[in-house]
Amino acid sequence: MIVINNHSVRSQRELNTVKAMIRLYCKTLHRGAVMCSECESLIEYVEERVTGCRLGEEKPSCVHCIGHCYQSAKRLQMIHVLRWTYPRYFWRHPFRAIHFKLDNLRSVQMSAAKANILAKTS
Repeated sequence: MIVINNHSVRSQRELNTVKAMIRLYCKTLHRGAVMCSECESLIEYVEERVTGCRLGEEKPSCVHCIGHCYQSAKRLQMIHVLRWTYPRYFWRHPFRAIHFKLDNLRSVQMSAAKANILAKTS
């Protein structure tokens, strides 16, 4: 399923990368040709949250977001999936993985710059 959101290309790329990581996780650990219902529901949840993000164009990557919109159980599940998948994803799709990491670094820099601006105006 392709979901096109009204946000930036970066957030769409982040969504596609996370979906691919969840698929890799499910295919490897749950050992099925077809995705299990748990991983499928996680993908749907992530799509719903990313496409409905209230921050819009100002959205940092979900990893570095100030106001987490994931439920705590889903957030822990995503952290587990990403920690397990990232090293393996890097070997399968090195350019996508590097792009994902660079987007996260840019997001941290943007968040730090915004925090500095807010601190100066307060």
